[in-house]
Amino acid sequence: MTIKDLTYITAIDEEKSITKAAARLFLAQPALSQCVQKLEKELGTVIFERNPGGVTPTEEGKCFLDFARKTLVNYRDMERQILDIKNVERGEIIMGFTGTQAKFVLPYILPEFKRRYPSLDVILVEAGSQEIEDKLGQGIVDIGIIHPPIETEGLDSFELSHDEMVIIPRPGSRFQPFIYYRGEDNRPYLDMEFFRDEPLIMTSPGQRSRMVTDEIFKRAGIEPKIKTLSKNIVAVDALVQVGYGSAILPQKQLSSGLKRLGYYSIAPEYSVPYTFNVATLRNRYHTAATTKMLEFLMEVRGTI
Repeated sequence: MTIKDLTYITAIDEEKSITKAAARLFLAQPALSQCVQKLEKELGTVIFERNPGGVTPTEEGKCFLDFARKTLVNYRDMERQILDIKNVERGEIIMGFTGTQAKFVLPYILPEFKRRYPSLDVILVEAGSQEIEDKLGQGIVDIGIIHPPIETEGLDSFELSHDEMVIIPRPGSRFQPFIYYRGEDNRPYLDMEFFRDEPLIMTSPGQRSRMVTDEIFKRAGIEPKIKTLSKNIVAVDALVQVGYGSAILPQKQLSSGLKRLGYYSIAPEYSVPYTFNVATLRNRYHTAATTKMLEFLMEVRGTI
């Protein structure tokens, strides 16, 4: 049993198919099948059950895959420790981020970090929040910048940037009767009752912005009337601008066009923040380079 074997077996589990895993690993399918057979013979148990749609791990296979993933993380950490010893002044950080962070977070982080540490390389991996969590767990990514809720066990995190979800009523809707103010707070609020009969544009189920919005409606006891779904916050923004529907979006990510239309706060009892969190794998070895990045992110948190 080798590190390469463990890499192959986890790839099969991730792809749910020996054929797809072989293509990803640039291997011939028979060679990968032979690797599985060798490991199953060595372990004396079946790792994967074959079915028309691909493969699924057996209970014994799940146990072995858990071992394989932990072993691969430990192996990578060992390699990183050796590199730290050999290259005291150099290093790299693999950072996972979502698409929106390319505009709203990274420009405030990378230039200053590179100015301070010009010999350290930052490798960027763009993916959705859940995929970044998966890559953190597999030891592929050192630091992830993701949106809560964090769903993967074994991750530590801290808030980097705080944002509030706000209501943007579509032009032409009758939202004025729902505007109100709270005490000495000079921000305009919009009563959630506005959404009882208002067509809504939302992001797709499973996206973090959608999870936050769903929780807001749950707290308000309202079943939203969804008109359109989109995987892209920018698309939701554009549709609201042309009056296609209303939306609830992160305030800091509003386009200048939506800001001109005007937006409204949500009552504290219903509000759920939309934050950027820095996440790492608990108990993982952090290289000197990764430690410097984490210290820098702790320093700038709350300023973005």
